[in-house]
Amino acid sequence: MSKIHFEDVEIGDEIDPVRQNVTPRQLVQYAAVSQDFTPIHYNTAYAQGAGHDDIIIHGALKTALLSQMLADWAGDIGALKMLETSYRGIDLAGEISCTGSVTDKRVEDGIGLVDIDVQFRNSEGSITTPGKATVALPKRD
Repeated sequence: MSKIHFEDVEIGDEIDPVRQNVTPRQLVQYAAVSQDFTPIHYNTAYAQGAGHDDIIIHGALKTALLSQMLADWAGDIGALKMLETSYRGIDLAGEISCTGSVTDKRVEDGIGLVDIDVQFRNSEGSITTPGKATVALPKRD
C-alpha cells in the first residue's frame, strides 16, 4: 500500500485507474454475499428476456469497485470518508475501469481532506456511474 500524504496531492492529480474483467462467476459470488439474487445478474436467458444483451453488473458492486480503487490509492494511512455514486447506465459483465481525479483539497480539524471525482466506465469507455468522494489523508506535520 502507498504511503501518500496530504502534501503529496495536487488538484488535477489522477488516481491510478483500476481495470478489471468482471466475470459471471464474480457476479454470482457478489449475489451470494450481498443477498441480491435478481436473476439479471447471473442468468443470461433471464437478462436477455428483460431486454439486456447479457447479465449485468450489480450497481452496488460498481460502487464497491470504485471504493476499492480509492482505498488502494489512500493506502494504509488514509481513509475513505464519503462516496456518492449515480447509476446512469447498465454495464454488462466484462472489461471495466474505475478512474478518478482530485478536484479539491482542504484541512479540517487538522485532517487533510481530498475531494475526488470518480467514474466507472464500461468496455467502450463510457462513464455509466459517476460519483464524488472524500478521502482523509494524514499531514506530515
